[in-house]
Amino acid sequence: MAVDQGPLARRWDALDVDRRTAALARAREAFRLPPAGDRRAWSHVDDVTARAILDMADADRCTLWPRLRLSDYARYWRDGNRTAYEQPAGELRRRTSAAVLAAALDGQPYLDEAADGLLTLCEQTTWCWAAHERFAATRGQVVPDPDQPFLDLGAAETVAVLAWADLVLAPGLDARVPGLRERMRREARRRVVAPFLGSREWHWLGLDGHLHNWNPWIHNHLLATALFLVDDASDRARVVDLVVDGLDRYLASLPGDGGCDEGYAYWWNGPARLAEALDLLDRATGGLMAPWRWGAMPELARYPHRMALGGGWYVNVGDGPARPSADQAWHVLHRWGRATGDRQAVAHAASHRTPETPAVTVGPGLGRAVVGLTDPQWAAQPPTAPPLPASSWLPEVELLVSRERGGSAHGLCVAVKGGHNDENHNHNDVGSYLVALDGAPVLVDLGQPTYTAISFTARRYEQWVTRSQWHNLPVVNGWEQSAGAGFRARAMVVDLAPDGDSARIDLAGAYAPDAGCRSWQRQVRLDRRTATVVVTDDWCIDAPADVRLHHVVAGEPLAHRAGHLAVRALSGGVLVLSWDPQAGAGRLERHAVDDPLLRDVWGEAVHRLIVAPPNVTTGSFTLTASATSGGQHDRR
Repeated sequence: MAVDQGPLARRWDALDVDRRTAALARAREAFRLPPAGDRRAWSHVDDVTARAILDMADADRCTLWPRLRLSDYARYWRDGNRTAYEQPAGELRRRTSAAVLAAALDGQPYLDEAADGLLTLCEQTTWCWAAHERFAATRGQVVPDPDQPFLDLGAAETVAVLAWADLVLAPGLDARVPGLRERMRREARRRVVAPFLGSREWHWLGLDGHLHNWNPWIHNHLLATALFLVDDASDRARVVDLVVDGLDRYLASLPGDGGCDEGYAYWWNGPARLAEALDLLDRATGGLMAPWRWGAMPELARYPHRMALGGGWYVNVGDGPARPSADQAWHVLHRWGRATGDRQAVAHAASHRTPETPAVTVGPGLGRAVVGLTDPQWAAQPPTAPPLPASSWLPEVELLVSRERGGSAHGLCVAVKGGHNDENHNHNDVGSYLVALDGAPVLVDLGQPTYTAISFTARRYEQWVTRSQWHNLPVVNGWEQSAGAGFRARAMVVDLAPDGDSARIDLAGAYAPDAGCRSWQRQVRLDRRTATVVVTDDWCIDAPADVRLHHVVAGEPLAHRAGHLAVRALSGGVLVLSWDPQAGAGRLERHAVDDPLLRDVWGEAVHRLIVAPPNVTTGSFTLTASATSGGQHDRR
């Protein structure tokens, strides 16, 4: 069912059919791309960016093309491994994209390289990733049926390469490899367009009310496919009409505070994909859509700078790395901020415009690169300081970020999360918090592990990083928090003031009744006057009243004794955690990190401090975090 009178549908329907049809037919012209291979015509691309693209393509030509093997695809069902297939599939898309951009800038020999990659993509048995393939799995098979393609993120990412390549290289491909563009269209129709038009049962449509990043991510690529690869006007219009319907549904699901329950990393493939799709449709209609102030769009552009800790670190909730790749399509946010007039959003994007580095890279995708190359304001943008606001409170997703000094990563920053335990990419983390020093988290949320076959199944919480005992949370009478929408925060209240911010929350509702947790009041306060973070827990629980307070620590422990733990943060400073010495020293455990995604963020190991206060049914515990010089701390 379509969203009733969503802003996108209203604006789209306000255009008469003839006007819409004409606009879609002229969509390619909206980009005004120079002829491929004419370097002088592409002179608006700065030398640093052009050289980086050409160097990448040159390096690629010295290596063999990635091989996609059935044995790697089948590993998903054999041993749960997804990356053995998804990594070379992604590398094939990246290499093809790099060749497309190089051919646009410099013509031959990159045009042949691009054609080789495009045909290789067309010849794949499937574009669907094994973790998403349902048709073959239903038959008890691991070999996908080419006659029954499954439309997932893998298919959408692949068809997007074909679509944007067609936009950029069409005349050159027709002259050099006649017939390739027809093959690209045939594969796009068979694998993507026909399945999309033929079924409303794709889960990512969100017709059941469950919306997540797949919706805008896939719809964005479907829109590019319709505009650049679908020649039949009727089919093109049908695809775009359904894309409008789907994007409206996603837009209606987003909180008005601009929050993203999937976290900062997935913001780039959720709200950012929505913005790109709206921008593409706006371009195609000559600016008639004007989408930038619809619903939560202005607030959504503020999410990245609200989550920034500094130095490349971000507040991460759910499946998100605390230190994500800096190779993002920052021009998307820059354009968005310009359109809404949000100087802080523009400044945050511009803070990543490093001098003497490429303005655009291939990593985030070919479509994003092409759009970035046509944005002269981004290319000319000098670097700026990130805004780093002192306080950011998102009441609908229940997330507070509070910093010691607004505009500076120096000092303490704390983030507190409420919400519930059935959020997209959920970890059981209601009431958890993180504390960062000079940008780098010390009391941490570990974030995203490498995805495997159990990552999105009933076995999800067998992964150690998704469990509440690996967040900064209590274990009550042996019970961790439970998964499910019913396990949620109660009455989260936030107070913002110049001298400090605080959040109060009752965690009891996140635990199963058998835990006997009648009340668990947690207050987290950043005090700017004393430069401390103070976390106070007050509880009322049933006997036997066994409480274990868990604290997940990144960095190097320097000194540990009763009521005291000093940690050398990954930023170099020292954070001291202190509590009532009568509660003892607690137990400090070292946990080796063998997951490559986690190790890239946290290093070879993390630690967990477990403090067990006296066994009382009504109790209280206070932890204070403060920065200090590290000279007096020795290793013990």
